[in-house]
Amino acid sequence: MIKSAIGVFLCFVIFLLRGRAGTPFYSALAVLWCIQPSEKDAVTNAFQRSVGTLIGAVYGLIFILLRINVMSQEYGLFHYAVLSGMIIPIIYTTLLINKKNASYFSCVVYLSIVVNHLGDENPYGFVFNRSLDTMIGIVLGLLLTWLKGGNYDQAGECE
Repeated sequence: MIKSAIGVFLCFVIFLLRGRAGTPFYSALAVLWCIQPSEKDAVTNAFQRSVGTLIGAVYGLIFILLRINVMSQEYGLFHYAVLSGMIIPIIYTTLLINKKNASYFSCVVYLSIVVNHLGDENPYGFVFNRSLDTMIGIVLGLLLTWLKGGNYDQAGECE
């Protein structure tokens, strides 16, 4: 619990050090996901989250570029049909590269980009910062997991 609170706090500290660039919410989610009782579980979760972030960010950028250059600027049924249909190639990509456990994260990152930040002035900047925010949380989660603290039994439960 303490490592989780420290991890979230460090995400906000890094946000401030970056001149308030990015969205610390995404770092905080990643740090909470990656702090694990065992180093093996932390690395597995960090890798899943990293792969999922990369795939979701790429597809998010593709959708934004389609929206800007090809699609109507109206948020109608066609917009939401294409937005939703993009979930298929996202999940399929994770299956093709044999990373099905990253599917959820890919979809979350994609949706966070295309639903919450579609109108941002600089889509490249947002996608970069969205990915960087997650990577910050992943690295912090791994570092905090590697710091010894707390006694864990073989099942990973804190004693």
